[in-house]
Amino acid sequence: MKHPLGHSRNDVAVQVDLIHSEAAKRIAHQPHLLGLAGEVLQKVALRGPKVVIEHDTGRTIGYSFVVPTADTDTIFYAQLLHDKTYTRFVKNGKPFSTQYLTLILHRNENDSAYELADIWIGRLSPPRPGSLDETAESKPYWAEHAYILGDQSLQVQTVTKICPY
Repeated sequence: MKHPLGHSRNDVAVQVDLIHSEAAKRIAHQPHLLGLAGEVLQKVALRGPKVVIEHDTGRTIGYSFVVPTADTDTIFYAQLLHDKTYTRFVKNGKPFSTQYLTLILHRNENDSAYELADIWIGRLSPPRPGSLDETAESKPYWAEHAYILGDQSLQVQTVTKICPY
């Protein structure tokens, strides 16, 4: 199901798949992301096949659940349900308020519209190590940052304290 989000500053249409995209998972937990995305899109011009936006809204919009970690933190790794890539988690971490919103968009091949692939409250971070879009920055970044353990659905048999990458 494609849902229209709005138009960019250069009048390009943007939509989101509310069922099959990564963005859909996040929007299901935080429906206000739709409104924030529409607000940000009006301020940016979209060009190219992939657009990554890290936007400072100028006001607190929520909490970031990716946090820096210390040697004293309890860290573990696990695969999320329906995911083959390991994620680094910290127990008892504290989310911090942020004014940043990150969006990842891809231009549709059959028209000039864009589709919102992913969205989250917080700063842009490199892809997780072991993912298809891993970069040179992935391992160093994720060696010092982790997701705060919350209500994520984990594949219990994959939980480990040993770094898998």
